[in-house]
Formats: sequence, C-alpha cells, structure tokens
Amino acid sequence: MSQAPSKGVGLALAQRLLSLEIYLTICLACRNVSKAEVAKEKLKVDFPAAVVDIVQLDTSSVSSVNRAAKELQKRYSSIDYLYLNAGTMPSTSIDWSHLPWLLFHPSYIRDAVSTGEGLIQMVDSDTEDGLKLIFATNLYGHFHLVKKLENILCSSRSQIVWTSSSNARKKHFNLNDLQHKNGAQPYSSSKYAINLLSIAVNKKLGDRGVRSHVISPGFSVTAMTTPLLSDLLWTLLYPIFILLRLIAPTMCVTPWNSAEALVWFYVSDGKYINPEKLHTSCTSVFGKNYIMPEKIEFSPDEPSQLYQELEALQARLEKK
Repeated sequence: MSQAPSKGVGLALAQRLLSLEIYLTICLACRNVSKAEVAKEKLKVDFPAAVVDIVQLDTSSVSSVNRAAKELQKRYSSIDYLYLNAGTMPSTSIDWSHLPWLLFHPSYIRDAVSTGEGLIQMVDSDTEDGLKLIFATNLYGHFHLVKKLENILCSSRSQIVWTSSSNARKKHFNLNDLQHKNGAQPYSSSKYAINLLSIAVNKKLGDRGVRSHVISPGFSVTAMTTPLLSDLLWTLLYPIFILLRLIAPTMCVTPWNSAEALVWFYVSDGKYINPEKLHTSCTSVFGKNYIMPEKIEFSPDEPSQLYQELEALQARLEKK
C-alpha cells in the first residue's frame, strides 16, 4: 500500500514497483479520490496486468484513518509493504531575507540547499481533531493507522517504510512539545519524530515479524514544492540543481529519482538493514541514483518515550 500516490513521489513509486513486477496488487491511499482515479488510469494503461485499488485516506483526520483501516482490513488478508509517504508542508514560502546571510556564511550553503534550513517558511494550522495540521498529517495519522492495522501487519510480517526528510533535525524536536506549538519548524520536528517512531515500531513489532525502516526522498519538484516558485523559474533553475549535486547529491530533482530509496527497500531484505539508519535517495551529477545511509541521532529512550506519548494521545482522542 502506498500513500499520496496521485502524483509526485507516490506515483513514481507505484510506477517503479510495477516496472519490477507487473502483476502486483497496489492500493493507492489518497485524500483526493478523483486524483487517485486519474493515477490509477495512468498506471493501468502502462501496466494492464496490475491490480490497482483505491482507498480514501486523509492522515490529518482521525475519523478518515479509522475508516481507511477498516476498509483495508475488509479488503485484504495481508499487507506486504506499507509505504507511509503522505505529508504536508502548508502555506510555504521562501525567506528571501536569509539569502544575504548565506552569502556571508558559505559553510552553511550546502546544508541550506540540502534541507531548506532557514530558507523555507511555513504556517501551521489546526485540524478538526484539535491537533496541529503538520503534526497530524506527517506523524500522528501514520501512527494511528499502524496501530489500527497492527494485527494484519504482524500476521503478514509486513515491512513498513516511513518517509522522513533531509530537513529532519533533532534540535527542532521536543518531547514536551510534540506538536511543535511553540516553535517555528513544525515540518522539521515532525520528520525527525518519524525517524524516532520508525525505530520504536521496529522494536515494538520486530518480534512479531514486522520490519520498520525510514527513508528520505531527497529534494524533488513536486506539488509540495512547486508553490515556492513559478513554473518558469523552476525550469530555469533545473541546470543549477544538476550542478548542485556535486555538493548536495540529495538534489534528486525528479520524483522518479526521489523514489530510489523506497524502491530499494522493496528489493532488499529488511532484516539485514539497520533500522537505526536513515536511507536517503541521492542522484549523481551524471544522473546515477544511489542510496546514502546515515545513522540517526537520538537518545536511547527517545523512541519509546515518543511511542508512549502517541499512545496516550490516541487514548485521549478515542475518548472524545
């Protein structure tokens, strides 16, 4: 099952998986069903032997996650791979005032290019459940789904692949402020929390056969990033992005390239992969895709503490 598959990295993942095995059954879990139908038609044209299903899922809504989980358990007896790649980065803009500072601090340019640190501004909001939107969409909704699907995931000995980001930063995460209500980097916080949650789920469900790993897709031009600049400017910047791969190979640019790490987990045996590493999609200046593993920075108790906090939140939400 793949989330957010109507376009971008989610659609590229489905295309790449079906190019490897044309008889796969893929479930597209998408907020917008009409967009998912368009993606399904496109996949069926290219891969007519595949079974492509659709389930409506909005990870920012607890009720939507509950409905989707029930539907998935009704339809399928097993889920071999669960790709948790839905996310949001709302009301995003570029902080142009930060550019002059970077010119005088060139040592930070590589990090800014790779992660958007200091360059990207965003405005968070609240969901119908009273949660912060970025936290709910990027983190809690996935946790809630995994908890609801726990039995089928364990009986299937599933592999769960979470999608983090190069923007994930420990310094922006606080266990006492999980929803990042008091900070200015909610996206970074939510993505770092995904790193911790993947580790926690692997420990929690590993004895029951479930493998949990986390990837970063690097940077690519998708529906999440296009609002930052005009289409013309993105086109003009393309050659610069290619050259930037010399110092920042995470500049994958296209969703197809960004799906590299997601596909790599499909063709690899998860039990031999370190669950405490973030595996990032990279592309060389010559266009060759590869994976870059990196140890996740965390304190020993953080993953389990996060898991417990999310369980407590789930209990409170279900009492409403």
